[in-house]
Amino acid sequence: MAQAKNPSAARTPWHHGPSWLWLLSFAVCLGGDALLRGWVLTPLYVAGFYGGMVVIDLLTYPMLERWRAWLGPRGLRTWYLVEIGGMWIGTTILLILLAPWWLEWRWGGPLAWQIAGGAIMAVSVGIGVWAAGQMGWARLLFAGALFPPGQAAEANNVPQFLVVAGPYRYVRNPLYDTDMALIAGTALLTRSWGLVGLLLAYIAQLVMQLRLEERELRARFGERYIRYCQLVPRFIPRLTPLDPAELPQPGARPGGAPGV
Repeated sequence: MAQAKNPSAARTPWHHGPSWLWLLSFAVCLGGDALLRGWVLTPLYVAGFYGGMVVIDLLTYPMLERWRAWLGPRGLRTWYLVEIGGMWIGTTILLILLAPWWLEWRWGGPLAWQIAGGAIMAVSVGIGVWAAGQMGWARLLFAGALFPPGQAAEANNVPQFLVVAGPYRYVRNPLYDTDMALIAGTALLTRSWGLVGLLLAYIAQLVMQLRLEERELRARFGERYIRYCQLVPRFIPRLTPLDPAELPQPGARPGGAPGV
């Protein structure tokens, strides 16, 4: 999600947990596949991670207000149990059970495709580390949207500011860019039709999700987010980084209503 840092702060904090865990997960999968002498762990990991994301997005944004009402008295830990324990791990287990079927969907193809896929995958993981380090667990796991500004967000220590740092100074959705590139790169590297199908499913749900997500961000961050959208492209990075001083100060809302 495109989110941002309050320009009054001296610097954006770096979130080590999600950033380096993301890098480590791929190192473990690639190392495991080298030992197994075949593509098993890497395609399974990518399919489980992004398949889970598709399920979470489809079950979250279309019912955002219902989730907010249900989670309000239950807190952030309940959401993490539902999201990670139910949606994400549930999807991953299903894909593992079906793995003997879809992992066999392979094509031949030249070695150059695998080399290109590996390069795309490496760059995507690197940019993903950069972006995840700016966001932190709460925003990466949708908590910012599910616990909007107010008592629930404060009680659960959910940050409510727009992050305009790192790759978010060049493009609004660096993680979505790298998600699509990473799935495509892994599909080329492992020559997997199953991951090609996953990429198509991810793009289809992203078309739906972005409309709802951007509407929610406009309501939450007002003129600051609207101006951010005017200055920073959705998917194709601008050549020069955005200066956060070009944005309205936090608090401006459409129609002059007070913000957060």
